[in-house]
Amino acid sequence: MTAGTISKKKSYLWTGLFGLLLSVGYLHMSLELPMGALDEPGAGLFPILVSAIMAFASAAAMWEGYKAPTSEAIEIPTGSDSARLVKLVLLLSAYFVAIPWLGYSVSSFIFCVVLIRLLSDTKWMRCILYALIMTAAVYIVFIYLLKVPMPTMALEF
Repeated sequence: MTAGTISKKKSYLWTGLFGLLLSVGYLHMSLELPMGALDEPGAGLFPILVSAIMAFASAAAMWEGYKAPTSEAIEIPTGSDSARLVKLVLLLSAYFVAIPWLGYSVSSFIFCVVLIRLLSDTKWMRCILYALIMTAAVYIVFIYLLKVPMPTMALEF
């Protein structure tokens, strides 16, 4: 693996800021979900906890970057590793764009298949099998156990 370097201070500060903005946006969206009661929490509780943890982790990253000396550097991937990273970011972006139109199940299945294939040399049939298992497991945990409403398919065929 080949790698370049970037300032640790800047990278931690920017990453923390990005994470903080994401957590605020996630919190804002989660406030639309029902909170439920103390004995039966609603779908809004889990996203609020996640956004709080993410905000804390982002603030910690920013604090770490603030304390880091300017001379310290971290390695970033270059060459084929950089291309793989770009593909991963594009795949995540496509996944988030696809969820409102294809729904959670279809977009997550496609995302998992492509992600597994992108990150490994696993054969397509195994990728499909693993993606089915992962999508079904997350669906069962979030839809049936935690009662979190997931987006459904908005496209009509």
